[in-house]
Amino acid sequence: MGLTSALNTALFGLTYNQKQIDVTASNIANADTAGYSTKSVEANVFFDGQGNVSGILSSEVKRSVDESIQSSYFASLSETNYASQISTFTTRLDDLFGTIDDGSGLNALMTDFSSALSSLVNDPSSYAAQQEVVAAADNLARQLNSSYESINELRENADTLLIGQTEDVNELLQSIQDIDEKIQEARVANNSVADLLDQRDRYVEQLSGYLDIEVTEESNGMLQIKSHTGQQLLANNQASVLSFSPTNYFQPGEPGNTVLVTTPGGTTFDLISGSESGSLVALAEVRDEVLVQAQSQLDTIAAELSLAMSNVPVEGVETTVGADEGFVLDVSALQAGNTVSLTYKDSAGDTQNVTFVAVDDATLLPLDDSATARADDTVYGIDISSGTPATYVTQMIAALAATDLQVSDDGSGNLQVLGDVGAPASVSSLTASVTPTADTDQGLGLSIFVDQRDGKELFTDALEDGGQRVGFAQSIAVNSSLTTDSSLLVYYETTPETNSPNDSSRAEYLLEQLTQAGTTFDPDAGIGNAATPYEGTLMTYVNQVVAYQGNQASDAATYAQAKETLTTNLAVRYEESYSVNVDSEMAFLIELENAYSANARVMQAVNELFDVLLNTV
Repeated sequence: MGLTSALNTALFGLTYNQKQIDVTASNIANADTAGYSTKSVEANVFFDGQGNVSGILSSEVKRSVDESIQSSYFASLSETNYASQISTFTTRLDDLFGTIDDGSGLNALMTDFSSALSSLVNDPSSYAAQQEVVAAADNLARQLNSSYESINELRENADTLLIGQTEDVNELLQSIQDIDEKIQEARVANNSVADLLDQRDRYVEQLSGYLDIEVTEESNGMLQIKSHTGQQLLANNQASVLSFSPTNYFQPGEPGNTVLVTTPGGTTFDLISGSESGSLVALAEVRDEVLVQAQSQLDTIAAELSLAMSNVPVEGVETTVGADEGFVLDVSALQAGNTVSLTYKDSAGDTQNVTFVAVDDATLLPLDDSATARADDTVYGIDISSGTPATYVTQMIAALAATDLQVSDDGSGNLQVLGDVGAPASVSSLTASVTPTADTDQGLGLSIFVDQRDGKELFTDALEDGGQRVGFAQSIAVNSSLTTDSSLLVYYETTPETNSPNDSSRAEYLLEQLTQAGTTFDPDAGIGNAATPYEGTLMTYVNQVVAYQGNQASDAATYAQAKETLTTNLAVRYEESYSVNVDSEMAFLIELENAYSANARVMQAVNELFDVLLNTV
């Protein structure tokens, strides 16, 4: 090696050592700075044709970051934040519903109502017992009201959080756009971008908690960020803009506003539907699905409770025409929402179930089989807006025309359904479930509860205007007739004479409807499914709802904990991949200082040799 080569090597070594010393000193100084990654100098040395060092092509500052761990950690953030947000709200929902052993929960109030009716059965003439039933019914109705409103407040809370998080995402996208501009400027000026990349990583890390994003680095070093479904959030260093309008009023069963994204090119898309995880998605899901389902469960309880107390069965009267047997049913008392149920065996011997549902609005027809909760019936809607029973019967005749039955009007506007010996087919039962319009003389049923949305209104489970049961828990109230005269709990007949004040028939009927009568509950409320809807008593259904909310909260908490553990482990590994090891850096700094001194001595020696050569000449 010639003196010139040795001098070049020492000079380049000094340059490299000085830069690495500066970087190492910065590592040590920023060891406790959040998000700071260990830096090092990567030198690319240029050699001449004889293998001598002739220059340094670059001495770029590199970051120590494991991109594989970083990618896994960032991806886990959206799932963890999603799970955490869901768990937070389901826990609050569970607290609202209480537990089966909670003395203030819905199930406890149902038990109080049942106990009050039981006491009334034992002593129907007791004014105190009658008042106890009214008070228990009122407590139950008010609890349904307040629970529904509390869930509405949770929906509003989620909506408010969506406002703030939408703004946060906009700020993060803009910050990434700004930092990418600085990175490009630094590269043009041949300055280090390592610290800027650290800063950009922190923005991406925060953004990953809000949404499940796809991040790629383009050939020019700038980031491209897309939603889960590949829609543009940041491209060509231009950020899209998120917008969210607060939901002014939550209509029962209706979703709130969504988060929209407008790209720089003017394209608009729904961010929530294009994402699967992240806190933004969780908030929208909680607001529009989890909490709406909980309100639907309350509506189902309120609706079935009201129907159980009020509706009375109208039994078909057995009849025989020639060799054919069947039933005649009076359908004159049908109101919108009331039903007629028919069970028969067809010519193949298979049992068939048909349910007719009364409607006042013919535009709702035809009805789907999902119009009832039962999974084993065929549903037909009948228009009763004419108020003429004969027209009801005409529609039922048309609906059953393809069956093996003989269906007709008996001549008095009543529905007559007969089997056909020749088919052969037979009718098993024909009944109607009707809501009484008066407190007496229409059976043992009593409208203890009414719908107060438009004043005192009977609850018939009508399908008009989106369905009467949607939001009913918010407006269910005790019938004012009952608060005025609690003896209606006992007196159900006034003609030809009033029944005895010691007659427990009505109280027994109401108690049986509450605790023993089975019904099929709407699977859309989350208990059971369309193929196997939940069947049971009102009491057991309420317990199912309370247990469902408890299990949902428990499952969400367990899932959130699992995701949190995974993210924590990834965070530790990620931090270990980039964090500064002060001991190692201090040792390296000593090595650099020694190398610097060695290079300086080489330069000094070369300088002395040049002096000798010059003096010799």
